[in-house]
Amino acid sequence: MLRSWDEAEARLFPLVMARPDLYQQGVSLISQLAGRLRETCPDLPALIAEHARGGKLATSELAAGELAGWQAAGLQPDLVAAAACAMRYRELAASQAAQGRLAALARAREQGLTWAVVEETGSADRVPYIPYQRVEAEVSSGRAVVVSIEPDETLSRAVHRLDECQIDLATGGLQVGEPVGSYLDPDEFAAALQQARGGLAGPPPRP
Repeated sequence: MLRSWDEAEARLFPLVMARPDLYQQGVSLISQLAGRLRETCPDLPALIAEHARGGKLATSELAAGELAGWQAAGLQPDLVAAAACAMRYRELAASQAAQGRLAALARAREQGLTWAVVEETGSADRVPYIPYQRVEAEVSSGRAVVVSIEPDETLSRAVHRLDECQIDLATGGLQVGEPVGSYLDPDEFAAALQQARGGLAGPPPRP
């Protein structure tokens, strides 16, 4: 289903961009539908159920004349509905990730930890063939670093990348900051990570 939503966006937006007269209409309609989905779909099961309506989700928001114009341009209502579902899904996924970070920080505080991994994607044991990422945060301030490991251009060696970031301690939102660097040598990466942790330690930034 997620793949079908991505494919809908890939098919929809190039068509809309080719017709400037429809571009604003398209963006407005998708945003309007996404707004409705925020009200009716507080979680993924509800979003999947709403997606089952297919094109009816979009046609319910379109006047007859608008619908005819969209269909004449090759923009099917089911594509518009899928694009709105994709937008809502990203919002749900971001909210779930934010709540996960807050929960991880809370557990770390209970354990008396100074730093903790609050988010992890992939497996470090399978790099460089499968990308890996984790977020490590200082528990008291939310200052953090993103560790990303991906294959190099030869697909045979792992490239380690560090980026500074900040976790909002109220919402769990993640704001990526300045890049720290990229490293092929694991020892250089380990030293840079340790240095980054030390440089980020301290009181939270003033608003």
